[in-house]
Amino acid sequence: MANDLARPIDSGDVPSHYMSESRRQHSSSTVSIESSTSDASESSQSARPLLRTRISSTIKSSYSNSKPLELFRRLRLLLPSIPSAPPGTPTTSTPTPTPSQQSPSRTASYDGLRGIACLIVFNFHFLYPYTKTITHGFAVERNPDDPIWNNPHQLPILCLLVRGRAMVTLFFAISGYVLSYNFLDSTLHPTADPTKRWTRLSSLTFRRWMRLFLPATISMSVVMFASFIGAFDTGREFQKSSEWLTGWWEQHPPRMETFGAQLQDFAKMWWDWQTPFQWRLYYSLYDPHTWTIPVEFRGSLVLFVVLLGSAGLKQGWRMGLFGLVTGFCFASKRWDVAAFMGGALVADLHLWEGGGKAEVDDDEGVDEKSSLPRWRVQGRVARVFTPRITKYLLTTIKTMLFVASLWILSFPDDEAWKAPGFSWLNEITPSPYKTRDLHPYKFWHAFAASFVLWSIQRLSYVQGFFCLSVPQYLGKISYAFYLVHGPLLHGAGFALQPKLFEALGAADSTAKWVGCLLLGWVTMLTLSITVAHLFWMTVDVPLVKFAKWMERRLSR
Repeated sequence: MANDLARPIDSGDVPSHYMSESRRQHSSSTVSIESSTSDASESSQSARPLLRTRISSTIKSSYSNSKPLELFRRLRLLLPSIPSAPPGTPTTSTPTPTPSQQSPSRTASYDGLRGIACLIVFNFHFLYPYTKTITHGFAVERNPDDPIWNNPHQLPILCLLVRGRAMVTLFFAISGYVLSYNFLDSTLHPTADPTKRWTRLSSLTFRRWMRLFLPATISMSVVMFASFIGAFDTGREFQKSSEWLTGWWEQHPPRMETFGAQLQDFAKMWWDWQTPFQWRLYYSLYDPHTWTIPVEFRGSLVLFVVLLGSAGLKQGWRMGLFGLVTGFCFASKRWDVAAFMGGALVADLHLWEGGGKAEVDDDEGVDEKSSLPRWRVQGRVARVFTPRITKYLLTTIKTMLFVASLWILSFPDDEAWKAPGFSWLNEITPSPYKTRDLHPYKFWHAFAASFVLWSIQRLSYVQGFFCLSVPQYLGKISYAFYLVHGPLLHGAGFALQPKLFEALGAADSTAKWVGCLLLGWVTMLTLSITVAHLFWMTVDVPLVKFAKWMERRLSR
């Protein structure tokens, strides 16, 4: 978020109708005093702004009437635009506020974070079949005859650009934060109508299954039809025998001989996939990436129960309960639910921090206001240092915490005991997460996710990045993007990439191989975002409206 340059504000910069009555009186008295100055001085001072105004209006008029600008305006009418709202949304005559006038919601930065995380998941799934380096740490020793992996994309923090599993854990933490924030905020206002609080929680609970499972069911139904007509046959053949597949790959959707058999296989898969009464991860062949949807649903239900049970507690005791439940989930091997509860804990902590009366003057946009650090830390530091030093010192500490949380989030998926800088973390990993089913990275990713969420709201320059238009747009279509990118990579991706390898001679050098991957990545990313936008407009948004409509129809 760009910081505005601080400058003294002159009274001439402010329109007269924004002045207070006292200020207008002061201005009139000032005018009467200045009227005693010489006529020559007055005319010379008034001529300068008049000349400046005439020059500015002349340049603006000639520019606005120029032929290149008129041609550009005509060309803009021919360009497609991405609508900010689905078709049919009513519009008003109220002018659209400029970015400086808009006030994004408290969770806007997390919407942008979700969008960037979904893009990283796409990067991970695109590279997953072609290289194993994206799941290993930097400078990992392999076989004695093989060179050490020391690629730049394996460096800590930088590797997060391709670490999809860490981003999935962030999804869970973000959901815990966003789902609980409004409800927790409503409990802090004793005079507010408690009926609205319980209505909000019941509405979330009622619509959660439809919000998660209906879009995914439609996307997998399309995959079922596509598989039956042979849309994945090319990728299936490429997967059976190819020298280019040096990483890992996922199984393709099955193709049955008859449509009845295909439909029966899909129905069995769907029932086993959506049931909330099993806690094991279910990887559907029609889209293995949808294993996260039942996890999201179960985590949401646990969160709603905890919110219901803790609604009457004082905020301090409630945060203690959230921390206790989070630790219990970690000890019970439920790292996914721990990520949800960690997100809720951060939401309550942010509400507690935002409830302080003291505020930091942040005219330079260095830091967000934070009453909890001021209450405990900043008040003591301010007695030693000046306010400016105090502000920058605390910002430095928060930045260091943010970097440390990103470093822990970079914990390698595979062979972390060999990775320099992470081997000692692997040693202190709790024993339940050192089994074959529970890898150490699941614990550390869930542990770091809460600190990442806390840091983003406390650092305005990080928050500003995720509030930019591109992350916000990706966050808007993130669920659709997540659902469609996998089938597209299995179908079009596996059909396109081998042709690029062969046509451009990827076997000749590493540079050509990387260039082929980059070209395929750009092509598939463009296709995936385009399809995701269409899916968002035609499926995701209407289903959200349908769930709300059904709730209204069934409500008393």
